[in-house]
Amino acid sequence: MRTAIALTGLATLAACSTPGIDYAATIVPPHTAAVETRTVDVGRFSGPAGNWYADRFEAMLASATLDGAPWFSIARYSDGYVPDGQRAGIYEGITNIESYEAEEYTRTVNKCVEWDGLFDCEHRHEVEEICLREEVDVSVTPRLVEYGTGRVLFSETYYGSSSHESCDEAYWHGRRGKRHHGGWSYGMIGGVEPPFDMVRDALSDTVYKVRNDIAPRNSTMRATFVDEAVDPAVRADPRFEQAVKAGRDEPYLSCAVWKDLKLEYPNAPAVTHNLGACYESAGDFLGAHSLYAEAASQSAAMSGTGTPMKDFSQALARMSSYRTGQELLDRLMRDESEWQSVAPAEDQAGS
Repeated sequence: MRTAIALTGLATLAACSTPGIDYAATIVPPHTAAVETRTVDVGRFSGPAGNWYADRFEAMLASATLDGAPWFSIARYSDGYVPDGQRAGIYEGITNIESYEAEEYTRTVNKCVEWDGLFDCEHRHEVEEICLREEVDVSVTPRLVEYGTGRVLFSETYYGSSSHESCDEAYWHGRRGKRHHGGWSYGMIGGVEPPFDMVRDALSDTVYKVRNDIAPRNSTMRATFVDEAVDPAVRADPRFEQAVKAGRDEPYLSCAVWKDLKLEYPNAPAVTHNLGACYESAGDFLGAHSLYAEAASQSAAMSGTGTPMKDFSQALARMSSYRTGQELLDRLMRDESEWQSVAPAEDQAGS
């Protein structure tokens, strides 16, 4: 059974230091309409390096795979292609330079000015260099427009940055524009355009951020443990800490301990939660969801406020999102299988 995960703002990846059990999963982004729209074309991206970005964007779509199979089919609506029976769309958007700063400064370095031979310096002198430090910040807003209706199915803004530093021995001035109070700034009086290669590098940071928001991907996830017991009796039991530590290297042993502790401490939220993590790592999202809900209820009772503690409420929300991702991916795979079984028959009838 495929393990699929939907990511939302509530579902953040655990840090490497967080205890738990690693497992292979398919991450399904929450942008359902974008994930469902698998027949796509790429239109115009207006703004700095827009044409270059459109080419990179199309290459990203063409290379997006799941389990080795392409996720998207690239259409050419301008060539007369008309989608039949499946949702289709076109990606277009805007690129923008958010800021550009270039600062000149001088430094003194000790350099070899005369060599006797390879790796043999005869004379060294202090040399004054003039340096240029540049930073550019960009944004790109791709949007997915549904074919036939013009409805915007997806639109998000992504940010990228690039920096560069270079030094020359001889003083030079105005490499790309006038100096402005010790530096140059984009968009100001006397300001200058940032170099194209820096804009391109900054924009390239965003391409695969978009990819992760519009298509499923295989990844390694971690079903995290709560490493501090709420119940004092559980906190005093050495098996709790041992099971937390064993999760990474000996997950089966760890889960066996959580089962034993659950029988002994049935109302301990941390124990209930960590057993749920074992179910999650095994791909049993329904069982994990049930245990996370139970742990949240138990923590609410122990908190004195009637509200679940943060770790437990977040785990429950995350698992709800995970299950949604599983259902979406199962439906898309089922629909694709049905479409492929019908299409050959229709082709044959048409011929």
